[in-house]
Amino acid sequence: MNQSLLPWPGILGLLMLCAAAGVPAAEEDAATAKADAVSRIIESHDPTLSVRIGRVYVKQAALRAARELLVERGRASGVGAEWKLDHPTWVAAERELMEGIDALIERKVSHPAWVKQAWSESVMRIVSGEEADEIAVHFASEGGELQRRVIEWFVGELTLQTYTFTERLRYGVPGSEAEMRDLQQATYERAMLDRIYDLSEYPGALRFASRDPGVKYFKMMVTQGVHALHVHLETVAEEARRLIRSRADRADAHIARALGAARRS
Repeated sequence: MNQSLLPWPGILGLLMLCAAAGVPAAEEDAATAKADAVSRIIESHDPTLSVRIGRVYVKQAALRAARELLVERGRASGVGAEWKLDHPTWVAAERELMEGIDALIERKVSHPAWVKQAWSESVMRIVSGEEADEIAVHFASEGGELQRRVIEWFVGELTLQTYTFTERLRYGVPGSEAEMRDLQQATYERAMLDRIYDLSEYPGALRFASRDPGVKYFKMMVTQGVHALHVHLETVAEEARRLIRSRADRADAHIARALGAARRS
């Protein structure tokens, strides 16, 4: 007998070891393929409306915090009815409190990377690799591209309605005119959506709208997708509020000047 041959238990163990070694490699390939598919989905989206909603919301959150602080400290100091939004000293105080807010918005809201990151995390968590690839392929088609635009604009409109209904975002707030103008431009550019309303000529779009993964993806975007946007924007808004509150003492010098001017008049 050839003693160099492994006994059957040894051969079986070796085969099992080789098979097990192949599992991590297969899992790694599947993870890479899924990440690629998710990237194709996210890169196809246009987050313009979500970004512009965020810019208005954070700017108004900061303005509201600054104005509430000025009212509170002005009342405590005994300043009269002249202490209001259009008073020159108020304007100077508010400008000082708002220093750095536009830069904060530019860093953390104006660039769309945060939207794509939020949506990417939701897709990775909820959609399988095969489903992600199917969605990515569909969005690359003519009907899928139109359907993708419907989804992202619906997400934006739902976000906007949520913020306006809860009065976290308001029209006509002084100091946020530029951000609101950009938002309105994005909202009312309906010409780009004229072709979207009838997707019946695209069989793939009808299938996508009536079964998974299309139904799953749409539900995810209007729930987790919208929620992810809100979480990020609220985090940035709270950072802006903290920055305003950290400068509260700066308002006192302006209020003192307003009191002095009122006494002299």
